[in-house]
Amino acid sequence: MRISGLVLIALACLLPIIWFVPLAATRDPVALFSQYLGSSALVLMGINQFIATRMPGLETVFGSLDRIYVLHKWLGVIAMVAMGLHDIVDAEMNGLRGGPLAGIAEDIGEISLYGLLVLALASVITFIPYHLWKWSHRLIGIFFALAAFHFFFIEKPFSVADPLGLYISAFCLLGIISYLWMSLFRPMVPRGHGYKISAVRHLGGLTEIELKPKGRGLKHKPGQFAFLSINGSGLSEEHPFTLSGAPHEDRSLRFSIKDLGNYTRRLRREVETGMEATVTRPFGHFSMPFGRDPQIWIGAGVGITPFIAFAESLKSRETGPVKLYYCVRERDDIPYVVELEKIAEEVSGLELIIVNSAEGVRLTPDRVATDLGGDLSQAHVFFCGPVAMRKALRRGLVLKGLRASRFHFEEFQMRTGIGLSTLAEWLWDRGIYAIEKRRAARTQPAE
Repeated sequence: MRISGLVLIALACLLPIIWFVPLAATRDPVALFSQYLGSSALVLMGINQFIATRMPGLETVFGSLDRIYVLHKWLGVIAMVAMGLHDIVDAEMNGLRGGPLAGIAEDIGEISLYGLLVLALASVITFIPYHLWKWSHRLIGIFFALAAFHFFFIEKPFSVADPLGLYISAFCLLGIISYLWMSLFRPMVPRGHGYKISAVRHLGGLTEIELKPKGRGLKHKPGQFAFLSINGSGLSEEHPFTLSGAPHEDRSLRFSIKDLGNYTRRLRREVETGMEATVTRPFGHFSMPFGRDPQIWIGAGVGITPFIAFAESLKSRETGPVKLYYCVRERDDIPYVVELEKIAEEVSGLELIIVNSAEGVRLTPDRVATDLGGDLSQAHVFFCGPVAMRKALRRGLVLKGLRASRFHFEEFQMRTGIGLSTLAEWLWDRGIYAIEKRRAARTQPAE
């Protein structure tokens, strides 16, 4: 995610301090800090509701949509922590007068807190079925509106009409409007591009869908993903999938979808040629750089899909030498290998390398460095596959001279837990990384 977006969010939370500090001269600072925590939670939740709208321009500020999903999760976690501390730390002050709704607002604040906590917990418990989670997730906006009601009418040492009150109110309204847009108005607004399914193929565990535009169609870049919904069926719910075909003049599209859940399994059974579909605008910044620098593409399993589009696009553009590692488990079950081999024959700078773990072969940083002649300083590495594999390769390649900023990947898991085990693993990996780096520095011959 982009630092510009993180800075804006941090400033949005810190700005109220300029109004809270003068109040500390006449009010209990502990209670005032509790109120600041509650205000910050409302600011974060308002921003979180807004970035969930997928409005144009959000990727420019916050980074690609996959990173925005990660940001959305962590903003929710931080907001829940702030709200929980606000409830734990005594926020009551003497000498305050509330309106006739102050008592009700106090009770509604408790309802909002526990409702949001339950829904936030459901969001990070990943074994809850997706359709149940998505249904419950829609209720978050209602509990956020209750939290805003709590803020508007609760006893507090400032008025809603004061600069501080107007500031917090603006984020409350932003969140409520964003929620109403997503839940009520957006479904009624025509969006996306109309398509008709022209071909359906089953390739092992993949379902390949080709679509022809009914109108002008969608314009995209290789490696991007889009939201697909099949009209007039039980498959009308939007789901994001990588576009596995390069852009074509007629703007036809291809999706290669792996059976990973209830929706994708139902899609495999029910999708048919002739069905109509809607595809939203493309998202993601996982795309090839221009220039003559060497490139390493690593696709594991279904992670090969963006590289099919990458490879096709090489027919119409010049780039540096490319090595495509296709990591698989069984040689006989490799979708697109024939297609990729044909493209590699047509494009002189593309080399396809099959890495078959069933034969005891593993892709390692040592092998990548050796294949590239030992110099990784000018290379770009693009990866799409399992997280554990990505972390191991990135760590090893950086130790061998790859610039960390040149290791490109997408967070293609749209729903994840809060990652306490991941945090522990990250701390462990950082320790091992530091040890290995010091060891490499000691063993490197002096010039």
